[in-house]
Amino acid sequence: MEIEVDAKANGEDCLNKVCRKLGIIEVDYFGLQFSGSKGENLWLNLRNRISQQMDNQTPCRLRLRVKFFVEPHLILQEQTRHLFFMHVKEDLHRGHLRMCSEQAEELSALLAQAEFGDYNQNTAKYWYTELCGTEPNQTTINSIIAKHKALEGLSQASVEYQALQLVSSLEHYGVEWHWVRDAEGQRLAIGVGPDGIAICREDFSLVNRISYPIIQIATQSGKSVYLTVTKETSDSVVLLFKLISNRAASGLYRAITETHAFYRCDTVTNAVMMQYSRDFKGHLASLFLNENINLGKKYVFDIRRTSKEVYDYARRALYNAGIVDMMSRPGERTPSSRSPSRNQEGALDCGGCQQSRLLQEKLQKLREALLCMLCCEEEIDAAFCPCGHMVCCQNCAEQLQSCPVCRSEVEHVQHVYLPTCTSLLNLTIGSGDNSPQPIHRGMASHTCTTNDYNTTEKIYQN
Repeated sequence: MEIEVDAKANGEDCLNKVCRKLGIIEVDYFGLQFSGSKGENLWLNLRNRISQQMDNQTPCRLRLRVKFFVEPHLILQEQTRHLFFMHVKEDLHRGHLRMCSEQAEELSALLAQAEFGDYNQNTAKYWYTELCGTEPNQTTINSIIAKHKALEGLSQASVEYQALQLVSSLEHYGVEWHWVRDAEGQRLAIGVGPDGIAICREDFSLVNRISYPIIQIATQSGKSVYLTVTKETSDSVVLLFKLISNRAASGLYRAITETHAFYRCDTVTNAVMMQYSRDFKGHLASLFLNENINLGKKYVFDIRRTSKEVYDYARRALYNAGIVDMMSRPGERTPSSRSPSRNQEGALDCGGCQQSRLLQEKLQKLREALLCMLCCEEEIDAAFCPCGHMVCCQNCAEQLQSCPVCRSEVEHVQHVYLPTCTSLLNLTIGSGDNSPQPIHRGMASHTCTTNDYNTTEKIYQN
């Protein structure tokens, strides 16, 4: 894809143009990558000029990549979900995500269905070996084929969503890898993810895991990154990671600061922009302090929204743009198409139609209030305990560890029955049938000549 930007454009200008061309509103999940002089993968800083980072190379060759991975049910756009799937697929082939044999069988069938469609013995190809590191026997192959046949007829989008659901449960989902050497010169893979930092050997076998709350300070000096970590005995230990270049070290340092803030902070507040954070014990932890860099220090923090803010922003933007109608169903027209403001002769609607629209808008707000705030499809029927908030359906609530309203830990989910009934949301207008019409008691003498308005049509259809 070719994108033209101004000579003084920053990285954000280019990323916005790319995503606009692809129809993506959830821009905050993505970033632009380029290769450094020593082959390192570097993220384009969105707040700095492109020309300052790319050594004035024209044309610049950049890669659109997923920078922050989230759970599949939090992705609202199919285009975004497809790019997540393509990125995950690449990581699977590189061996960055390993799984057990049962998961590898299921995922092999899903990947084959997504790429080749329904099962055909002449075209089917499976990546079981790349997924779990062992060669499949005949029994395993037969099991994969059976799972592939069971997926017959599923669309590519449905299969990709199922594959992402499976992959999101894996240990290293959403982890960004950096190759380093420790103080002894041993080559290691450092994985920066939503929950902390994983230190692995070259074969990605785990050596140590560091959660964000126990990190006191992260600093960078030249090609080295230092982590000051609190041990169980309350003593501190400093871990040294040496990278291939200064830019690679800056990339690891930025990954730690940005990932920590994106996943663990509720909002990008002034306190976060001051590059400070608090751990669970209430101690002030300066994860974002860089003592060696004074100029451009504010650009170390290169995110505009946290994961929670991205979801809320995208949900509002899609709804306001009419791309996703949270109240609509397949085959259902939008309220605006059901209640035109003028009839075919161009005459203004009479008072009765205006009153009907007001009732329609009230019912729309009522139905929106009863919808699950995550999937926006099912009605609210679950409460989080012990906080008591009711904002989700049962299926979405069971996938959360913390309440999306107060962020408190969920001990269990209680199924509830709200004092509403489906018929309340299916009120009809007009007198085209024998059903009761409580909302028209004061409109018995009203006659409407608007041909565009179907008086027997339901305000909300299921």
